[in-house]
Amino acid sequence: MDPIYIELAKLLRDKLALSKEDIAPAERLFKPVDIKKGQHLLVKGQIADRLFFINRGCLRLYYSHENLSMATRFMAFEHTFLTSIVSFISRNPSAEYIEAVEESQLLAITHQDFFRLRSQMPVWDKVYVYILEYGLTVINNRLSGLITQNATERYRNLLRDNPELIQRLSNVNLASYLNISPETLSRIKSNL
Repeated sequence: MDPIYIELAKLLRDKLALSKEDIAPAERLFKPVDIKKGQHLLVKGQIADRLFFINRGCLRLYYSHENLSMATRFMAFEHTFLTSIVSFISRNPSAEYIEAVEESQLLAITHQDFFRLRSQMPVWDKVYVYILEYGLTVINNRLSGLITQNATERYRNLLRDNPELIQRLSNVNLASYLNISPETLSRIKSNL
């Protein structure tokens, strides 16, 4: 197996109990994608046609408003799948953007190839369910935090649960992820 596929195969084997034979089509259908920091993989209005697996780097899924403010919905790091899931499933234009926050090494499968693989090998439904369940859990936890915690509590929880985010993200991206202004983030950091 080409080394670029090792982490994807490990996730599929360890988390979903897929066999070597079940995983084999991934090497043919997931294509390597190298992207530079700041480049977009998806912009608002496009249909999300690819599902990404992150080997190395970080991707940001975000909304951009008419007043030029941005709201980050998710930050995806190594060994995570990412797409604009609603657009990927519905085939409707995305309301979101996907941007590389760091230089990233990805694997990408097209919508057509992914759903063909699911129809030919029903064991890949486990992958689909895994992606949906992971996404639902992340969205629920994030929404819960935004509703029930103030900005300081969200930062402290992030510091406790995901210190990697704080170390790897710029203050602007971190503030967007916490749904606060960069100035508020600076005040919180100085008061801790």
